[in-house]
Amino acid sequence: MKWQLRQLTHYVIAPHLPESLILDFDSTVETVYGNQEGAEIGVNSNKPGRKSYHPLLVFEGQSRFCLNGVLRPGNTHSSTHAIEFAKTTLELLPSGSNVKFARFDKGFGGEEFYRFWEQKRIGYVGKLKWTKRLQDAISSCNHWKRYVDEDIVIEGITLIYQATTWKKPRRVVIIRKAERFDLDQLQLYDFLWEYEAIVTNLDGSPIDIWRFYNQWASVENSIKEAKNGFSIHAIASSDFEANEVDMLIKLFTYHLFQRFKKDCCDPIHQGFTIQRFRQDFLQVAGILVSHSRTAILKIADCFSNRWILEQMIVRVAQLE
Repeated sequence: MKWQLRQLTHYVIAPHLPESLILDFDSTVETVYGNQEGAEIGVNSNKPGRKSYHPLLVFEGQSRFCLNGVLRPGNTHSSTHAIEFAKTTLELLPSGSNVKFARFDKGFGGEEFYRFWEQKRIGYVGKLKWTKRLQDAISSCNHWKRYVDEDIVIEGITLIYQATTWKKPRRVVIIRKAERFDLDQLQLYDFLWEYEAIVTNLDGSPIDIWRFYNQWASVENSIKEAKNGFSIHAIASSDFEANEVDMLIKLFTYHLFQRFKKDCCDPIHQGFTIQRFRQDFLQVAGILVSHSRTAILKIADCFSNRWILEQMIVRVAQLE
């Protein structure tokens, strides 16, 4: 049933997937309040010490459709079974799909994960944990290129770096940022730098790689919408398999809403969250009356979005 649900989801979203796909990987924590099967104590910043699930999700970076999701115990690391998950996601995509890039944070990665994308000839950008070894590697670098020279200063360099667990060197982009500050009207240039490291197999300047990676952050908004709007974090059963099916069904309704916005809404409304849509179009005063054995919904005259809602209804009918 789970595989059929995933296939049905791809049938719904396929018409709106771009020609070149970007896979954005992330995980989230779903706290449970009981002894649900598979729930374990793991990293849980919101409810430390509580049992939880740790779903793994992948979104398409431009359309924001969720391409795949799997439920895991709460004590599972972000990267656990990530390669198998990536393989399943690629299998779900229509034949001939062009996966161009993959993006992920420092919870993922490692030699096998990087090698997987390299063997598939898919470009990737992944955040690296900042370590003393990385700090030592840049300590002798004196030729930083400055990209932004305003209130926030941004500089970057590129290293060919090999972590202790890697089998070969890889390209690593280092970005450092600092705020300017004044003292006695003299500009001080001894900045307090904040460093970020990104491993990649892509060409491009450090600032371009960094900006491309930062677009990954929008996946967190998509997960927030799936949670707050469609309750994927609400655990419905004590059975692990049932809870995973429940999550996939809720993700399917998330996709139906995304398709509805793209097919039936004006551009100004396509960025609405489900909460905003409910507030503007569904939470409206009205009365249901019966006349000649026909139920009629009479909406309050003060409803300012009546014409827009009627246009949406017409477009829905035209889809048939």
